[in-house]
Amino acid sequence: MRRPCSSGSCASSSTYSMPPSGICACGELIVYLTSHTPENPGRHFWRCRNFKTTRDCGFFLWDEDAGVQSSGTQRVVDMLRTELEDSKDKLDELKKKLEDTKMKFEDTKMKLEESKNKISKLQRKLDCELLNKKMAFAAILIVVLAWVVSFCFLYGRKM
Repeated sequence: MRRPCSSGSCASSSTYSMPPSGICACGELIVYLTSHTPENPGRHFWRCRNFKTTRDCGFFLWDEDAGVQSSGTQRVVDMLRTELEDSKDKLDELKKKLEDTKMKFEDTKMKLEESKNKISKLQRKLDCELLNKKMAFAAILIVVLAWVVSFCFLYGRKM
């Protein structure tokens, strides 16, 4: 069926039957709009979402030409409702994954703190052991020096 278009209210002078899926030839959802032109005020129509772009497939259809007005509209509304529900489900899944990731992050953060505490304790223990070894070395050095001084003092008198 051919129907003349009012200026600014359609993308093509030819009309098409309503796509059963609500998707036009370029693969996009068709959009449902209301004309605001003086020639067709308040008249509803369907058109390609890519109107006046390089991807425009030229789809245009006055709502009354789509058959029963509510069936075409209802199909698109039902399809959009389904997409909305799918999007909500995906959003819920992403929220759950985010919560799981937050819990894993908090668990990892706690393990990191525990590891830092263990490292700190080990460092203090190592510092204590090093200090003990230094003190033992100093004690041995003092004993050796005392022995050398005593030896020198005792044997130095006899000479």
